[in-house]
Amino acid sequence: MTVALYDINNNLIAKVVSDAILSPDIIQRKNRLLDGTYHTQTIGKRIDTAKIECYVDKINKTRIDDMYIIGEPIKLLKEDKYYIGLIENKPEWGTISKHLYITKFEIIISQSGVV
Repeated sequence: MTVALYDINNNLIAKVVSDAILSPDIIQRKNRLLDGTYHTQTIGKRIDTAKIECYVDKINKTRIDDMYIIGEPIKLLKEDKYYIGLIENKPEWGTISKHLYITKFEIIISQSGVV
C-alpha cells in the first residue's frame, strides 16, 4: 500500500506514513424530550478527517510545523487516491533518533480525488 505526504506543490514530506485513518466527523446534539423520547440534531454538514502518523527528518519536521502555523494545505496520497486539507491540531512530536522524528496530527479534508 502506497501512503505518502506531500505539500501542495507535490514536494515529498514523508514517505514513511505508518498510519492514515480516514473517518467522518459531524457535530450532533442529542436531547431527551418531555415525553421521554430522544431527538438527534445534526449541525452543519459532515467533514472528513484523516489521522496521520508518520516519520520525518528535521527539515520536514519544521515544514509540517510551518504548514500548521500558516494554514498551508497538505496532501495525503493513499493507494490510488489523494486527499488535500489543513492540519487541524498542533502536531505531536517524538524523537526516534538524532535526525528522525515521529509525529501525529489530524487533517481536515477539503478536497479528494483519484490520482
